[in-house]
Amino acid sequence: MVDEDVPCEDILSQINAAKSALHRVGQVVLEGHIQHCVRDGIEHGDADKTIENFTKAVERFSNMT
Repeated sequence: MVDEDVPCEDILSQINAAKSALHRVGQVVLEGHIQHCVRDGIEHGDADKTIENFTKAVERFSNMT
């Protein structure tokens, strides 16, 4: 887009759209993690370790900008 002299505002809009889409994908992955891995880990595994891992996943996701 830069090589095609597309206005900076349009490029920034496209970047923002891509970031929004990636954020939504992250939400879907995190939700799936809760529904499957966290539930299974609490019901059939080590609940403390599962919560620790989930906390790390949330921290990583929340640091995405």
